[in-house]
Amino acid sequence: MKFRGHVHRSLDPKGRLMLTPEFRDQVYKDSPDGRVTLTIFEGNIVGFTPPDWDELEKQLSAIKNPSRSLRNFIRITISGSEDLTLDKQGRITIPSHLRKSGKLEKDVVLAGVGDRFEIWDKRAYEELLTQDFNDVSDELSQAGVDLPF
Repeated sequence: MKFRGHVHRSLDPKGRLMLTPEFRDQVYKDSPDGRVTLTIFEGNIVGFTPPDWDELEKQLSAIKNPSRSLRNFIRITISGSEDLTLDKQGRITIPSHLRKSGKLEKDVVLAGVGDRFEIWDKRAYEELLTQDFNDVSDELSQAGVDLPF
């Protein structure tokens, strides 16, 4: 996994977000010029390094005869994406349309989710933490995942 952990952050008045040192290191490892791609997904903003974004686009474009719902998903994911470059302080400026789509105001949570990172509105992330995950035990078991806890 590349991105792990979560931290509480604040957006500055210009919509800039400071990545953690570990996240910045991962971005620069995958993209020496510090590029990331952001898009909207499930009410939050998702960030990818170029190799992972390119792989996602490749997989999406290879789907033959997608349903209307899947075409709309692809349309929103691709058209809503923005390529950004970290500034010298390790910040990204989240475009206003993504801040609006993600309902991001000032307080956010930056969460590492393996091959990507997510930017959540703080209240939405706190609600996520209260979710009861008992309903996923069968799905995990079917996928061969045996949690040791």
